[in-house]
Amino acid sequence: MDVDEFSQQVETLRSRVTGLLQGIASQPYSQQELTAEAFEELQISLEELKIASEELQATRMVVEKERQRYQELFDFAPDGYLVTDTFGTILEANRAATIHLNVLQRFLIGKPLLTFVAKSDHQAFFNYLTQLQQLDRGGEWEMCIQPREKICFDVALTVVTVRNELGKAVALRWLMRDISQRRRLESQRQQLFANEQAARIAAQAAERRSNFLAEASRILVSSLDYRTTLTSIAQLALPTLADWCIVNVVENNLAVFSNPIIAASEPTKEALIRELQQNYSIPVDADYGPPKVLRTGKPELLINILESSLQKKASNEEHLNLLRQLQVKSQMVVPLLVHKRKLGTILFASAQPGRHYTIADLEMAEELAQRAAFAIENSQLYQQAQEANRIKEEFLAIVSHELRTPLNSMLGWVQLIRNRKLDERTTSNALETIERNAKLQRKLIEDILDISRIVQGQIHLNIRKVDFVPIIQAAIAAIHPTSEIKDIQVESNLDSCVGQVMGDAERLQQVVWNLLSNAVKFTPSRGRVEVCLEQINSNVQITVSDTGKGISADFLPYIFERFRQADSTITRVDNGLGLGLAIVHHLVEMHSGTVYAVSEGEGQGATFTVLLPLLEPQVKQLIKESEVKIDNLSLLDGLQILLVDDNADTRELIAFILEESGARVTAVSSVGEALEALGRLQPDILVSDIGMPDEDGYSLIRKVRAQEAEQEEKIPAVALTAFARDEERRLALQAGFQVHLSKPIEPEELVKVVANLAKGSK
Repeated sequence: MDVDEFSQQVETLRSRVTGLLQGIASQPYSQQELTAEAFEELQISLEELKIASEELQATRMVVEKERQRYQELFDFAPDGYLVTDTFGTILEANRAATIHLNVLQRFLIGKPLLTFVAKSDHQAFFNYLTQLQQLDRGGEWEMCIQPREKICFDVALTVVTVRNELGKAVALRWLMRDISQRRRLESQRQQLFANEQAARIAAQAAERRSNFLAEASRILVSSLDYRTTLTSIAQLALPTLADWCIVNVVENNLAVFSNPIIAASEPTKEALIRELQQNYSIPVDADYGPPKVLRTGKPELLINILESSLQKKASNEEHLNLLRQLQVKSQMVVPLLVHKRKLGTILFASAQPGRHYTIADLEMAEELAQRAAFAIENSQLYQQAQEANRIKEEFLAIVSHELRTPLNSMLGWVQLIRNRKLDERTTSNALETIERNAKLQRKLIEDILDISRIVQGQIHLNIRKVDFVPIIQAAIAAIHPTSEIKDIQVESNLDSCVGQVMGDAERLQQVVWNLLSNAVKFTPSRGRVEVCLEQINSNVQITVSDTGKGISADFLPYIFERFRQADSTITRVDNGLGLGLAIVHHLVEMHSGTVYAVSEGEGQGATFTVLLPLLEPQVKQLIKESEVKIDNLSLLDGLQILLVDDNADTRELIAFILEESGARVTAVSSVGEALEALGRLQPDILVSDIGMPDEDGYSLIRKVRAQEAEQEEKIPAVALTAFARDEERRLALQAGFQVHLSKPIEPEELVKVVANLAKGSK
């Protein structure tokens, strides 16, 4: 019954009471009075009841509005609201919750909330439900929700436990807040913080690098003795950049390191490094470390050095044990480069487990190496200038001495002949002395003029076909008087079948005469000088060897420099200006040849070797029409040929040409594959390109010839390359190839060359 019905019944009751009062109007007053009073009280109660009814109605309206407001808040709140039982079964869900879980409300009621919890959080969810039995309010808990047919996202859950009058948990109210955006903002904030930290660290590192390089520059300009400054630089790198540092400088134009600068943070480490350098130095042709960096001019960065790397580099167990004791964790090697000239390398090594070199470290090391290279160059230029001044002064003194000495004899005898009457024999001896010293002066002047022409580039050659046998014989005859006086035996071993060369006969005779004169000059009495002429591949080779005083290892690299003499003091035994070998070197180079000297040391004699290209390339000598027929398609029948070329198109073409002539061709693209195939196939002919990545054809043929050192038979080899200059041809023949062919080549010519090589090897 609502308030309106109740009011209507009260009004009905009042009407009935009024009628009753009218009916009893005739009754005694007292009874009537009592009834009126009761009615009055009833009327008052009715009014109060009506007022209460109105207040109740207003309260109901407020409550309803609050309920609607709560429902709207519940339904339209941006966060998800859920009511579940104590086991997590969903009883109510607002609109945001249905959107989060991607399920309509009518399908969501009755489902376990666990259904929408990511599997990774299942156990944590069970534990949380258990804890809520004892708590009235759970703290904020972050977890991952898995909506239906959507990707997981992070939410923060806050739970209130609903209890009955007995205090027993009967329901759970869940507030579900999507924190994906917050997580993203936190991640961005963390990233910004990390970036700021990284920028600060990078700035600090840049400042340290700048200070380090500034201090290094100050040290590098503090002295012109580069070994002193490089030692200071190596020490400066400890321990800022490395735990030890090794600086190798190429000295005396040698391709190997002889006197490294070593600095280490611990004396024991330095002792280990020196022991390794002495007993287990890295081979000059190694494909790692300083030799590789010096060869390629490119830096090497080893971020993390593993045990397997040490085992690969170790030559035996003792070597491996020493490498392990160093405990190197990271390493970088940078070249000392200036104007594309390689001056050496700097090695930096770290033994600290937490420090591994990065690209930034490598860049700083390269910058340091570049500054050090300029310092080395400046020091070397200064030393060279000082040495040039010293040599110039010594040369002028020697010229003065060498010109005055014969002049003294000449003027002395001329005055004696003019002022005194000498007998015929004395006069004859005097004239011979004057003539000999005049010729000596002429030779000195000619050498000086030749050097002047060389410096000015004014030497001209009268090129024609030259036979070397008469040239050498004429030079021997010219040196005979001097050798006879010293009782030196000059022997000759000349191969008359050696072909001709293109050159200037007079200049080539000057080369041979200078070498013979030098040999006789530095060979003691009763010594021996030998001259040999032979053909080596496509070159004419002249060797002049003696049993004289030899050449020290220190002076050997400078033997062909002008004005250089092993002994330039005033107590020297041998006369001369020190120009002859410099003239020899230049004249041989003008004839596209090479000259080099070999000596076991002082007192061990010396051997000078001249190589000059033959007039006709060996290819032409190998191709004889009488030996091969162009139309014979089975010309190479049965031959096993190994072809090496990194260019796939060229490799395919050459293989096709050779196979069409009957050969069996194995084609590979690298030196490593070629060496493996050589051991497996034992081919009859090797045809190889020169310019290839990683390792070139020169490296291949050297390794092949080294493997054949103990064998009598050697595989014939053809260098087939696009490098067609005389220099490349000479290098190929010196390396061990029998024939140098330049691309492009006619198929018939290639087949002829291979056929003749195969025939000549049988």
